[in-house]
Amino acid sequence: MNINDFILNQLPTALNPENTDGVECILQLQLSAPYVIQINDGTCDIQQGENANADVVLTTSDEVFIELITGKIAGAMAFMSGKLKIDGDIMLAKEISDYFDASKLA
Repeated sequence: MNINDFILNQLPTALNPENTDGVECILQLQLSAPYVIQINDGTCDIQQGENANADVVLTTSDEVFIELITGKIAGAMAFMSGKLKIDGDIMLAKEISDYFDASKLA
């Protein structure tokens, strides 16, 4: 699976508007290429690139990110095993899986 297609095309359609109502945050993904996910009150904008003002930065491999966002591996497990590095708002990082519906990504 091409990570660019997955993130830019599939991820926005899996956003849970109910779980992101009132949420405003910027997520920086450091994968094989950098991506910025901006969640703003039930909407999601994803672009390739970097944002120095991100609330949280997640650094991992493309494969581990796909496993995380599709619910195949728990974020805490990936973090504890060293497969995921988190910088910034760790509480926000814990909520990210609730922002997306894994069943729409499987």
